[in-house]
Amino acid sequence: MKARLLAIALLMSGSAAASLADSRTELESRLQHKLMAPCCYGGTIDQHNSDAANQMKVEIHEFVSAGRSERQILDYYKARFGTRILAEPEGLTWWFGTLTPLVALIGGTLIVIRLIRKMKRPVQINEPA
Repeated sequence: MKARLLAIALLMSGSAAASLADSRTELESRLQHKLMAPCCYGGTIDQHNSDAANQMKVEIHEFVSAGRSERQILDYYKARFGTRILAEPEGLTWWFGTLTPLVALIGGTLIVIRLIRKMKRPVQINEPA
């Protein structure tokens, strides 16, 4: 009976460890996708193979292994490189970058519709009496 309980406990702890490793790998992958390579800002570090990107991958692995959260790691890199390091802007910058093109598209569409309606109106010709 004790042997069965011990075996069950070992299996459960093994699956918990595997689950923890999977979540760490997932967090590392997510962070690598969110950070730009600082050498040229031409792509995220998961796509880049420069020395700087590889160093960041190693640092991220160490940070995740040490138990740092995603927010802590992103804040560290923002403090080190500035907000340009983020692949997607955060906060007000995100709203501005998202809403500006949308407002321009809607405004442009309304202007075109108004011009088309104006062109379709019949022209009134006043004849002299």
